[in-house]
Amino acid sequence: MKKARLQDGQVVLAHQYNKASHGTQLCCADPECAAPMTFRKESLTHGAAAVRSASFVSKSVSDHIATCTAHEDFAIMAKQQKSIEAGLREGKTIVLNLNMRLSESFNTAALPADIIGQASTAEKSDYVTAPVKSVEDLLHLKNVIEEKGGAAGLAKTVVNYKGKTMPIGEFIIDSRDKFRNLLNKMYKSVDHSKPNTEITEFPRLIEFRATQNTKASERGAIRGTPMNFVKEGGNRLILLQKAEVPKEFEQTLRGENVHIIAEPKLNYNEAKAVLHRLQTQREQTIFLNLRWNVVGAHQFTPIETPAASAKPAPQKPGNGSLFG
Repeated sequence: MKKARLQDGQVVLAHQYNKASHGTQLCCADPECAAPMTFRKESLTHGAAAVRSASFVSKSVSDHIATCTAHEDFAIMAKQQKSIEAGLREGKTIVLNLNMRLSESFNTAALPADIIGQASTAEKSDYVTAPVKSVEDLLHLKNVIEEKGGAAGLAKTVVNYKGKTMPIGEFIIDSRDKFRNLLNKMYKSVDHSKPNTEITEFPRLIEFRATQNTKASERGAIRGTPMNFVKEGGNRLILLQKAEVPKEFEQTLRGENVHIIAEPKLNYNEAKAVLHRLQTQREQTIFLNLRWNVVGAHQFTPIETPAASAKPAPQKPGNGSLFG
C-alpha cells in the first residue's frame, strides 16, 4: 500500500513518511477501517537486481473490515489474476467493475457478479469480471491484461460503472487527443442541461501532474498541468485542471504526481460561455476549468516512474471539432 492514515486523520504517502514527524501510530487509509499499519522502507529485492519502493504493510489482513478499499489481500488478487488469464486464453471480454465510491453514493451497481452493461447482449459465459475497489487495483489488473493478453487483450477489456461500460482505451486519458474527445463528449450535453448544474461524465483514469505553482504553495487550489488547444480563427483554449479534494488530502496531494480515478466535471454556465465565445469571436485565449472529484484515498496513488519529458508536437488548427 502506498498510503496510510495518521492519528489526526491526515493521509500520508509512503515516500512522504517521516517517523519523527508522523509517528508510528498508522492506520489503513480507508477512513472506515482502523486496521494498524507498519512502514516498510525502500530496499533492494530479487537478488539486488531491483529496488522495492517504500510502502505501508498491514500487520494482519484480517484486521481490515470486509468493505475496506485499501488493504492488500494477495489471495483474492491471485484468484482474480488467474480468472483474467483464463478468460484471455479463451478470448473472453474482460470486465473491470469500478466497485468504488466516486461521488456522494457508493457504486452498488457494479458488484463482482454484475452484468457487463445495459447495452450488452453478451451471455455471462462470454466474459470474465473482476472488481476494482481502488486505483491500485485498476493499475494492477491493467498490467496483468497487457502482459498476458497484449493489445488484443486490452481491446477486449471494458470498464463498468453503474451499469454503463466503456472500452479501457477510452477510459484511460493519456493524450491531448483523449482530453479533446472527453471535452467534446461533455459539451454534447451543454444545450440540454439546466443552468447552475454540473456536467459530469463517466469516470476516467488520468495522470494528474501538479503545476509548479501548486508545488510551491502551501494552500490554494490543487492544479494539474494545463492542456492547450488551438482552434480555427486564431482562438486558443487552455484547459485548467483542478483536483477537488477533502481537507485531509490537500497536503497529501500538493506537489505530487499521481494516478487518479475520478469523475470529470464542468460548470454549466462557464462551459456555455466558453462555447459562445469560441463560436462568435476570433484571436482570443479562453480558459476553462475541468474538475476531478476526489472523495477518498482509494482514488489516487503516486506515479512511481514518471514518464520521460518530451517536446510537445506542433499544434495545428482543428478540423471543425469543438476543440480540434
